[in-house]
Amino acid sequence: MSAPLLIDQQVLFTYVALQNLAEGRALNDIAEEIGKSRFATARMVRRARELGLVEVRAAVEDPIDVSLSARLAKRYGLRSALVIATHSDSASETSEAIARITARFLVDDIEEDDVIGFAPGRTLVRASRHITAVPSADIVQLTGVGAPRLEDGTEMIANMGRASGGATYPLYAPMLLMNDPRAHLLLQHPSIQRTMRRIDHIGKAYLTIGGWPRESLLAQQLGELGERDSFEEEGVVAEIGTSLLDLAGNTVPGLKGRFIGISEETLRTVPTCVAIGGGAGKEDAVLASLRSGLCHVLITDVRCAEAALRV
Repeated sequence: MSAPLLIDQQVLFTYVALQNLAEGRALNDIAEEIGKSRFATARMVRRARELGLVEVRAAVEDPIDVSLSARLAKRYGLRSALVIATHSDSASETSEAIARITARFLVDDIEEDDVIGFAPGRTLVRASRHITAVPSADIVQLTGVGAPRLEDGTEMIANMGRASGGATYPLYAPMLLMNDPRAHLLLQHPSIQRTMRRIDHIGKAYLTIGGWPRESLLAQQLGELGERDSFEEEGVVAEIGTSLLDLAGNTVPGLKGRFIGISEETLRTVPTCVAIGGGAGKEDAVLASLRSGLCHVLITDVRCAEAALRV
């Protein structure tokens, strides 16, 4: 058992720890200043923490699980992950918590003259309601809308357009075309062509993760068309952008040419892709999205992060 530190030793150890941990000074520089070896200086820092002379704690204001975020990013090779510290069983409450952090991330992430793409998912729509001002950027809708009302999806583009003051490129169209050659005539509309051309220039993409079958508007739409069962039999557990994914993160074909929006091939060339989604029922969907390699940043909740780290 180590002898208790004298008061002058406590002061020295505390000074060394603060210089290293709070001021960011290198151990070599501190060691030279106090006339000790680098290893002795490092022991002082460790001892100061063990004795509670200094305290290291997370100072992130938002409810983010810092440890889980770091572990998830490392495990799946992400640039970063934000794991929201909520355990709510309410899908609405979880979506709102994720939306608030997404809004904060967006405000920090958007830069002047960015061209940013958004898929019109429900969590992103909620996030856009918390944003009042961002640097001037062009706002591009990445997919058609899976909701019954087009305005539910295009609200995101309108809100972000007002906040940025940049040009907006909405898609007043459903996400999925009917399985009928005549349906493709819709793609010839000038407003859709304008948006599709702009999609090729985006530098950042924000997409929500749809969890099959209950937490996906696309799955609901396919169910109404009598087409969902075959995709579930193929193992679809998620969609992100215009990609259907199985649990291994593989793309499940079958709807090529019927989606309105960014293709998977184009999405994989976008420098930054942020995937957003979580809550009960989306554990497999988040895992599939991570395994797909489509996203560079993930914003999710504790439930989905822990599930992804257990496998």
